[in-house]
Amino acid sequence: MTATTTGLRHDPHKSVPRSSWPRPPRLLGEYCTDLSFMLGSLSIVMFWMFGFGILLGAGAIAAGIAAYRHPAVEGNEPKGLEALLGILTGAFGIAAGLVFLAAALPNL
Repeated sequence: MTATTTGLRHDPHKSVPRSSWPRPPRLLGEYCTDLSFMLGSLSIVMFWMFGFGILLGAGAIAAGIAAYRHPAVEGNEPKGLEALLGILTGAFGIAAGLVFLAAALPNL
């Protein structure tokens, strides 16, 4: 007589329950380089908004520095250059916003 199994063997590697909730994307790393570049570009476009471009530029610099220091970006040269480009666009947006404020405020 032979014994049949039901196929319910205990596998210790498969016993970890998985959550059905989706995982949120990590903000740092590769996503933060894109965020830095977008905020820097918006700061250049919005320099005339009486300080809003300066705030966007500061956010671009902060996100670029956080992305540049992330371990996933350190070994990836294109992402590192994208983070540096976000920092530079943020700095240029801050400079353009300050020049606009210096020119516009005396005329108000």
